[in-house]
Formats: sequence, C-alpha cells, structure tokens
Amino acid sequence: MRSRFAALFLVLPMLSLPLRGQLAAPHVRISQGELEGEVSTMGPLVFKGIPYAAPPVGDLRWREPKPEPGWSGVRDATKFGTACMQPETPLMGIPRSTMSEDCLSLNVWTPSLTPTVPAPVMVFIHGGSFITGSGSQPQFDGSNLANRGIVVVTINYRLGIFGFLAHPDLSAESSRHTSGNYALLDQMAALRWVRQNISALGGDSRNITVFGESAGASSIGYLLVAPDAKELFDKAILESPSIVFQPSPELSKEYRGLASMESIGVAAAPHIADLRSLKSEEIMERGQQAAEKVFAAGIARARLRPETPLNNTPFVASPWAPFADGVVIPGQPAQLYAENRAMRIPVLVGSNTNEGNLFLRSYHPKDTSSFNAWVEQAYAPCGKQVLALYEPQSPATPDQIHDAADRLLTDSIQLYNAFSIARGTHGFLYRFTHVSPIGEASGMGAFHASELVYVFGHTHQPDEHAPMLQFKPADHRLSDQIMTMWVHFAHIGDPRLMMSSDWTRIGSNGEVPYMDFGDSLTVKDLPDTSLQIFGALWPPSGKAPTCAKR
Repeated sequence: MRSRFAALFLVLPMLSLPLRGQLAAPHVRISQGELEGEVSTMGPLVFKGIPYAAPPVGDLRWREPKPEPGWSGVRDATKFGTACMQPETPLMGIPRSTMSEDCLSLNVWTPSLTPTVPAPVMVFIHGGSFITGSGSQPQFDGSNLANRGIVVVTINYRLGIFGFLAHPDLSAESSRHTSGNYALLDQMAALRWVRQNISALGGDSRNITVFGESAGASSIGYLLVAPDAKELFDKAILESPSIVFQPSPELSKEYRGLASMESIGVAAAPHIADLRSLKSEEIMERGQQAAEKVFAAGIARARLRPETPLNNTPFVASPWAPFADGVVIPGQPAQLYAENRAMRIPVLVGSNTNEGNLFLRSYHPKDTSSFNAWVEQAYAPCGKQVLALYEPQSPATPDQIHDAADRLLTDSIQLYNAFSIARGTHGFLYRFTHVSPIGEASGMGAFHASELVYVFGHTHQPDEHAPMLQFKPADHRLSDQIMTMWVHFAHIGDPRLMMSSDWTRIGSNGEVPYMDFGDSLTVKDLPDTSLQIFGALWPPSGKAPTCAKR
C-alpha cells in the first residue's frame, strides 16, 4: 500500500465565475442561428435543448445523423429537449410523454459567454445500458462544474433498437455498406457540433474532455478506437465502463459482428420497409421480440451483461449495444487496444468497489453449490479457474455468497474493462470505494453510479431517491476533491495537483497504481495478475479461451 495524503487541495480553480446579478436572458449566435438561454439558479448560464443534428425520423430513421439546417429568429433554449425513445423504468423516472424519436439535442452550462480565457469543455455521455437515460436527468446538472470554470455539455443519443439496429437492407443502402452503431455516430455528431460551436459559448474548442458513466463510459471506450472519432475530443474520463473487452458469444463466434447483428434485425423484420412504417412503440416491441428469439436457447453468458438480473428468467438480455461493424468500429475493440490503435490522448478511467450489487438485487443464492454451478456455467470454459479465485469458503452464509458474487461481477465487468482500457491507453486508474449515505442505508456499498453525485457536486442537494438521507462533511470533502481532479484533468490532462508522483499512468511493467477514493485518498497497487483469468477467458484476439488448455 502506498502512502496516504493528509492535505491534497489548497487551491480551487474558481475561474470565470458569472455575475450573480446578471439576470437578463443571455443571447448567443451559433452556426445554426440565435439562442436565448437563462441564468440558472446556481449562477451559470444555461442553454437547453439545442439540436445538434436533424431529427432522425421518417427517411432519416436508421441513418447517419444529418446536420441540423438551422432556424430563423431567436430559438428558445430554456427547456430541455425530449428524451430518446426507451422503456419506462422506475430507476430512470422518464415518462413516455417526454420521449420522442426527435431527440438529438444537447445542453450547455457555461460560466461566461465572454471569458478572458476560453474555458475547458467537458462533454458528458449518460449511461443506461444503451437502452435508457437522457442528458437532461437532474443528476447531470452541470452548474457546479461550470462554477469551477468549466463549460459543461450533456447530450442525448439514440437508444435501443433505434440506436443499434443493423439490417441487410440498411447495409445495402449505406455508401459504407454497414449499418447499426447509430448511437455512436450521434455521439460523434454532438462532439463535432461542440468543436464547431462551443467557442461562441465561452468554451475552448481546442480543449474538449469527453466523460461518461456506465454505457456512456463504454461508448467512450469504443470512440477511442473509432476512426471517425479522431480529432473530435482531446481527453477522456471513463467511469465504470463495461462490455468493451467482453465478447457476447450468443451473438457471434467473433464476439459482436455485423452479420450477427444483422440477423437480429431480420428477426425484427425481414425487410426494413416493414419497420419504417411502424410507430415508435411498435418498433420497440419488435426489438423485444427479436431479443427473445436471439436468446431463446439460453443466456448464461449474456447474463454477465450488467443490465441483466441473474435469476430473473422472464428478463431478456438486450442485444442493443455497440459492435464491430468493420467501419465505425473496424475490429474487435479488445484487439484494437492490444494493437495500440486507440487514440493517444490523456485518459482517466476507473470503477467502484461494489458495482455488482446493483445488478444482484434479485440474486439470492441459498447455498454454495448453486453459486458454484452458476460460476462454472457463466464463465465456461474457465469456470473452475474463476471459481478457485472467488468461491466462498464452505459452509458460507447467503450474505457471504452474495458478497462473492458482487466481487466477481465487479471484477469481471467494470474493473477488468477499466484496467484494460487504462493499460491500452497508458491512462490513470482509480477505484471509488467510498460508501455514500444511500449505499450505507441500503447495504449496497460503493454501488454502480454512486460516484456521480460526487462528480457533479450534488452532495449538498438531497438524493432524489432517498431525500431523508443527509450527506456528511466527509461526502462534501470527497466531492470537492473529485471535482477538483476532474477539472484539473480537463485543463491539462493530469488529475494530480500537489500529490505524490506515486499515482502514475499504467505502464507495461506489471505495476498498476491507482487512486483509491475512499474516506481518504490513497494510492494503492492492483496486481494485474488478479485479472489475468479474464484475459484468458476473453482473449483480445477473439480466439477461443486459453484457460481450458492449462
């Protein structure tokens, strides 16, 4: 264990703060026309619901995003745009009435339209398993980061079947002979818009950091190896990425590929015209039916997908996620990283220590034998080797078995992906171990997404899911430290301030230093040998697992 640090932050970069007395509605002209925004209650100027691409409806459904043609007069930018089409879920709390296929918009929080020095820009990509979520969710309000001299942008992108449908008819229509991955193309279009327009909003168009959580972080993992994304951003922060380094054997012998994803599209409709004539809700139902066909033979390994409850048999795994189509994503991401084909930019990536708990809420094994059987099946053909590392001692209580499942899912999904991306980009690695009030009250620990309230500085606001729980001074202090690191990284590509050089980028010498965000900040070492079993199970080459040969 490395040394602890008693005093890490003496100065905060409070740059370009807005005048609190500035009450007049701010106006700005961008390439598409004039916008009227508002002064947020917390100080920054905010412009909401700005279209960054033409509505992907009608003939533009399942096509690459097209430029928004613009408007005449002054556009009202005081209301968020509609969320993209998605299932209604209690966790997200996005009602169907606020959804539409016309959803390709973004939101901007800026400390000033006329700063002395243009501000660094941070573009956030939301999570939601690629099937839910929106950039307008309250937890992504960018005011606190903007108050630290950052221009913050949040975006919407197409989700589910609208964002990832591949189909032979669509591939035949495409000049690049591919289809799917429209969500990634949307994200690139938003980043291209930021490059072209953010200077009018006080941002530095030459200093753009993209950051995201869960599916948003996974998206960045794909963008880092996407040829079309080069030159669209300058730094990247990935919070709890998954699936980038994991195959989906049920979809393709070569992980995910265009042919396997096209077969799902054909299962939804033999001809694309049949889908284009349907309403949004009917299309989502077709997508669900197609998933049921794909996973009808069993979804043992698909259950490693974090959105999939382990023992919820009526639940059908979602096939809608990025994949290697040969063009947008030219090959299997794990292999592209192994071949040093990822963008050479500063990267900060990490995960939380109890990621699995959020996905284990329905998993209540009663004995060690049921846990062992699941591990051997889910991680075949390396199940016995994985079990040797994670099997609880027998006899074990249900709580001990649950803890083993949490540790295994956390390590194999988020930690393995975070470590692999850090290694592939020589990035900084962190682990979020602090237990928030809701994590403590629920027994879920440092669960998936629990770091977001600290990143966005919302510890002074009641948690929307648990308003009775109050954050403590330690929570406020940790939020301040994390925000300071994220902002400093956005400035210069290095999260460290007056900190020991022990927290270094991941190299190739076998040492894996990471910053532990706990009750105190501590640099620790993660032996990469602890994750070697997952590299053997999911070789970057896409070939058969090597552990069975041992």
